[in-house]
Amino acid sequence: MNKRASGIYIHFPFCKIKCGYCDFYSITNREDSIPVFIDSLLHEIELYFNTYDTSKYNFDSLFIGGGTPSLIKPQYIEKIFNTLSSYIDISSLIEITMEANPGEAPRSSLKAFRDIGVNRISFGFQSLDDRLLKFLDRIHTSEQCTIAFNDARESGFNNINTDMIFNIPGQSLEILSDNLNAVIKLGPEHISSYSLTVEKGTMLYNNVLKGKVIMPDEKLDYDMYRTTSNIISENGYKQYEASNYSRKSKECIHNLHYWNLDPYISFGPSAHGYDGKKRWWNHRSLDKYISDLKNNILPVNNSETLNKNNQYNEMIMNGLRTSRGVNLNNLNTICKSDSLNEIVEKWPQLIIENNYLKLKGNNFMLLDEITSELFI
Repeated sequence: MNKRASGIYIHFPFCKIKCGYCDFYSITNREDSIPVFIDSLLHEIELYFNTYDTSKYNFDSLFIGGGTPSLIKPQYIEKIFNTLSSYIDISSLIEITMEANPGEAPRSSLKAFRDIGVNRISFGFQSLDDRLLKFLDRIHTSEQCTIAFNDARESGFNNINTDMIFNIPGQSLEILSDNLNAVIKLGPEHISSYSLTVEKGTMLYNNVLKGKVIMPDEKLDYDMYRTTSNIISENGYKQYEASNYSRKSKECIHNLHYWNLDPYISFGPSAHGYDGKKRWWNHRSLDKYISDLKNNILPVNNSETLNKNNQYNEMIMNGLRTSRGVNLNNLNTICKSDSLNEIVEKWPQLIIENNYLKLKGNNFMLLDEITSELFI
């Protein structure tokens, strides 16, 4: 049997505070619920593996996201790994990532995480400007970013990602450039850089709606994206996806599973899974999640089976986000589009190379516009 490369995602929902722009499921003032959450999580892992056949998967990545996973005590991470070890070969995982916030990941914890087996740390820097960090509701300072990075290095991490944000109200191209150069000077193996988006249901969305916050205009957003891409790429990082840059062979294996539409399983409240044809997602409520597991029920809120059109569109949407592009052989096995060649001719930014459809020169700013036209 040909096993498919696959990932495992674990969602840890606890945070010290809720950032105004964040639409991921996270909760505050519930840290006393962490022990019962961990017990529920371990039970979910056991229930899942005892219910489903995972022999077709070749698990090579584990990503612990949130929330703020660095708030977890190392012994809880060890418990999670021990439980997973009953069902999979943990030693076969090439990449084990944990998200962490500067100021909330002391060196002792980082060292303990590394000793347990976490081999990639992803820091939510977001900015190195204290005024902008305050606007984003981040509780760390730029100085704590540097301290956390150096602590991770001294703890033995040789694969570090830093998350950065542009398009922040009050951010200038000069501030952005200075911040990026300072991050590059630290020498992370991977940099993710995202445009601040106004997501419905967030505090930022409400403030923009009320006129309390005015977002930068489209041109500045575009200029910031180009500046980001140029600065990071000129410093030896390869832009392998619309928002992600890496040193040689340091691409995020786990995130590539998402963009390549590989299967992945997931655990924790609001976590999403995918088996190649069906997507499912857990309850976006810690209490409902814990309640279901107390009753020996997998905490799945809902699922959907993708039809041919959905699969085609997802392959286009995710493939074009990457520098590699869309594998046309795989695309044609799902569905053939009569208009594909016409659309490629219409957009000079699109090229077909070695049977991959891709954006010329990683011109990802036109991604949404081109992608929507390619959908069927």
